[in-house]
Amino acid sequence: MPTLDPARDLAALSALQGTIDALLALDANVLSTVVPSVSGWSAEQHIAHVALANELVLRNLKSLVKGSGMLVVKGGEPHPRALELLAAGRLPRGEAQAPRMVRPPERVERALLVQWLEDGKRELATIDAAQLVASELKVPHQILGPLDARQWLRFGAVHTRHHLVIACDVLASVAPGARVPQLVELASGA
Repeated sequence: MPTLDPARDLAALSALQGTIDALLALDANVLSTVVPSVSGWSAEQHIAHVALANELVLRNLKSLVKGSGMLVVKGGEPHPRALELLAAGRLPRGEAQAPRMVRPPERVERALLVQWLEDGKRELATIDAAQLVASELKVPHQILGPLDARQWLRFGAVHTRHHLVIACDVLASVAPGARVPQLVELASGA
């Protein structure tokens, strides 16, 4: 696997937050429309899922930097395919289901979603890429296996981009003429 670059992945995740802000500026009815031929979730639900998942990613990063936490384990190897996916910067569509704790609600409350996103931005700003080092300390991911801090950050960037691409595909189907932000490989190389 190519060398992980926490500074690059932190910048990518931060840039993707800007894309989320641009998406949330679109019409609420468009954001909440589900297009089953593209995804079972609306663009807004994909954003909510990302907000919930990134809350866990950031919590895992903080535990790993601290060197302790309820989920921190010593040793273990990620699933071999996990390393390939993280290196490629792409997750396959439709192969995995979100764990219940990060599934978006059927109807997303906008104020709550905005609060989740603001909390995430605030937490993301406290992360120091220099502290994210390769380590025997890991937190297991339910599918990818035990990941260290650099791998968790990489996952956060890749996973966020994955869902924002789907959200943009949904939006393009709902409102073909709408100005949907382009995800110009923000997290590629990511």
